[in-house]
Amino acid sequence: MTQSNRCLILGAGALGIKLGLQLEACGHAVVGVRRNPSKIPTPLQACHGDLHDPRGLVDLWRRHLPPEGGELCLILTPDGVGEAGYRRTYVEGLINVAESLRHAERRPHVTFVSSTSVFGDAVSVVNETTVPNPKTATARVLWQAEQWLCEQEFPVTRVRFAGIYGPDRLRFLESVANGQVRGQANAPSNRIHEDDCVGLLRCIVRSVHSGLAVPEVIHGVDEDQATLGQVAAFIARRLRCPMPEFDGQPSVRGGQRWVESLGIDQINYQLIHPDHMSGYGAVIRALNGD
Repeated sequence: MTQSNRCLILGAGALGIKLGLQLEACGHAVVGVRRNPSKIPTPLQACHGDLHDPRGLVDLWRRHLPPEGGELCLILTPDGVGEAGYRRTYVEGLINVAESLRHAERRPHVTFVSSTSVFGDAVSVVNETTVPNPKTATARVLWQAEQWLCEQEFPVTRVRFAGIYGPDRLRFLESVANGQVRGQANAPSNRIHEDDCVGLLRCIVRSVHSGLAVPEVIHGVDEDQATLGQVAAFIARRLRCPMPEFDGQPSVRGGQRWVESLGIDQINYQLIHPDHMSGYGAVIRALNGD
């Protein structure tokens, strides 16, 4: 196993652990990094790491990243729901990451997980060529973080995920079951199953390791253009419950936009769940023990 096969996942939570296990199965040497490494399962190597401990990060990079190459996945969780928490993670934290990589003399490929919320309240179809125009304070911080990362010395791929759902992310499904959904029934609904989040990130890491070209930005979203009402109706039928009521309030984060992905095709990733029927069908079957 070569040093270039090394992958560090900073922010090894639910998605990061699943990604790490899949990469290990493909022959990569994976180091999961989080503040509480005891939550990282074997066979992943678990390490303590903190965005706000730059000296510790320098030591981490020197021990686990090769001088050239390697992969660093940043799957970060903000230190709070407001702007201050986002700035602490995506401004202060990312500055520490970049500076510590420079001091450690390491230059990995960095995959940074972002969000399609950077498009604000656009009323259109957006793809990777569309210039973001965030409206909320937290989305503006994410967009600033993306731009700043692209100015650094290491190569970066930004992955903007749409609404993530899955067996452990049931908020919308539970809202339908409870009969009350936030939003407008005719609003665009952009989503991706968490299995495809992991699969897409794995494909990026594997492509970089194989020397293949990877786009600078990729939208993680399925191929389905279904409204919120259509998705709710499918779930209600499968749960055998009444169609829920919508509060009619426009989404602050989602706007009226359809999100498309050019990057998924560019790296030849095949979606496991290309639409809401496949994805939510699998979630409901799992909940029923089928």
